[in-house]
Amino acid sequence: MDQPYLPKPQARDDHRLVNREEGLNLLFAAAQDVARAEGKLADGIYGSLEQSHISATSFTLKSSTGQMIARMSLAKAREVIGIRRQIARDMTRKAGLKITPYANDQSNKRNFRNLPEEIRALGWAISNGRRFPVKGYQKRDIWIGLLLLIPGIIPGVLYLGWIARKRRRYEKSLKELETRWHTYGRQEPAENLFAHFHLD
Repeated sequence: MDQPYLPKPQARDDHRLVNREEGLNLLFAAAQDVARAEGKLADGIYGSLEQSHISATSFTLKSSTGQMIARMSLAKAREVIGIRRQIARDMTRKAGLKITPYANDQSNKRNFRNLPEEIRALGWAISNGRRFPVKGYQKRDIWIGLLLLIPGIIPGVLYLGWIARKRRRYEKSLKELETRWHTYGRQEPAENLFAHFHLD
């Protein structure tokens, strides 16, 4: 595989920097997410990091036999990394984890185990390049819906109904993820879970 093109990490005071190998693994996992979303990679099927190719502007996901699965812009793959990163941030806040050069020490792992199982399953999924659900809405969308109730009931009700449907789909997908996580023995997240914090 060609030498990966990744931004050079900037110096930080108390954060572990992402090395080139970690950055490449994050891009590879994100590329698989994009390929699945586009219907080019079936669930349970995975690309090959060794066969895949990265350039200054794109990532080409390939199979273990070298067959091209999908080609996407690096910007699109990094957008998915941003989603994973935000989820990692939310989990860290909820668990009270300390992001240090030893982000996966025993204290952090104990705190992580105190989170609800569906959140632990999500941490496992995003750190291992597994398929994971995305809400598709934010808190601000709920506020928008409430504000739309002021000028007229119908627009606000329709908007909040749209959010409610997305929420139901998300919760259903999260339960399905938790079930998959149980079939894998309720594994701990991979060591790269906190790498999402160090991509700036």
